[in-house]
Amino acid sequence: MPFGIDRRQLYTVDWVLVASALVLSLVGVAMIYSATHTGTSPDLYLKQLVLVGAGLVGLVAAAATDYRRLADRAVLLYVFSAVALVYVLQFAPVIAGTRRWIVIGGFQLQPSEFVKIAAAVVVARMFAEYRQESLGLRDLLWPGVAVGLLALLIAREPDLGTAACLVPLLFVIAFLAGLRMRAVVGLVLVMLLASALTWPFLRDYQKTRIYTFLDPSLDPKGAGYQKIQSQIAVGSGGLVGRGYLDGSQGQLGYIPARHTDFIFSVLAEELGFAGVVGALGLYLLLLWRMLETARLARDRLGAFLAAGITASLAFQVVYNVAMVAGLVPVKGLPLPLLSYGGSSVLATLMGIGLILSVRMRRFAN
Repeated sequence: MPFGIDRRQLYTVDWVLVASALVLSLVGVAMIYSATHTGTSPDLYLKQLVLVGAGLVGLVAAAATDYRRLADRAVLLYVFSAVALVYVLQFAPVIAGTRRWIVIGGFQLQPSEFVKIAAAVVVARMFAEYRQESLGLRDLLWPGVAVGLLALLIAREPDLGTAACLVPLLFVIAFLAGLRMRAVVGLVLVMLLASALTWPFLRDYQKTRIYTFLDPSLDPKGAGYQKIQSQIAVGSGGLVGRGYLDGSQGQLGYIPARHTDFIFSVLAEELGFAGVVGALGLYLLLLWRMLETARLARDRLGAFLAAGITASLAFQVVYNVAMVAGLVPVKGLPLPLLSYGGSSVLATLMGIGLILSVRMRRFAN
C-alpha cells in the first residue's frame, strides 16, 4: 500500500527516536518562551506548540507512507520542488531582504525546507538504481546536477545556509553507494575551487559576515554584533547557567534572532554547560537512532534515504551550534526542533517520519 500502516508494523516503531524528537521540540517551546515572553510577541511559544502538533501529524503521515512508493514518484517530487523554488524567486514577497517564504493565510511557508526531503528521496532513488560496487565522478554527474540546480535556486533567494544542507546529503549517499575515495578527494578540491570563484558573486552583506567572522571588532555594532553577543551569552552561562528566564543577554534583547537562529545562545546562558550537554545528548540520541535505521534498512533505497536525511539534519545541528560558539560565519540556519519556525519544524518532523517509514517496513514483503 502507498499509504497506511499495518498493525504489525506498530511493533517496529522506534519510540526512542519519536521520544527524543518530541522532547527536543518541547525544550524548544520552553526556550522560545524564555526568549520572547518580555518582547513584542510573547505568544510565539504558543504558535510553536501548535506547529509542533502539526509536525507530529506530518510525522505520522510520513511514517504511514511507503517510502518505496514515494521514491517511484521521485521525478514528480523533483519537478514540483524546482517549480516551487522558481515561484518563490519570482512572486514571493521580499521579507528581510530575501524571497524565501510563500504567505498562505498569514502563515509563512518556506519551500526550501521541504525541498531538502525531496532531494533526499531523489538522490536516494538515483543511487539505488546503480548496481556497480564502485562509483567514480562520472556516476556522480546527474545526481550532482540535480542537487546543484536545487541548491542554486535556494542560494538565489538568497539562503546559502539551506542550500549548503544539500551538500552533505549528496556526499553521504554517494559514499554509501560506493563512491571511491579518490573521487571524493577530487570532488572536495573542485568544490573548494568553485567556492573561491564564487567570491565576486557574493553580496556585500555575505562578504561582511566572513570579514567579521575573522575579526568581529571590524564592525562590533553591526555585522560583528551577533557573534560578539552570542559568545558573551554562551560564556556567561557557566556550569549550570544563570537560571531559566534569568539570562541577561537573552532577556534584555542583546542577542539578535534569539528565538530563531540563536536560540542555542539563550539555552547556553540560562542552563549553562549542563543544559548544553543535555541538549547535545538529545541530538546525539536522535541522530544515532536515525543512523541505526539506515543500518537496518531492508534495501539500498531505504538505507540511502535515511542516511541522506540524517546527514542534512546533522550538518544543520553542527553548523548552528558552531555558529553560536563563534567558530563559523553567521548564516540564517535554524537549529532543528529548537528554533522558532513552522516550516523548519514541519519539515524536520516529516523527515523523521520518513525514517520511521524505512524502519517500520524493513520486514515487509
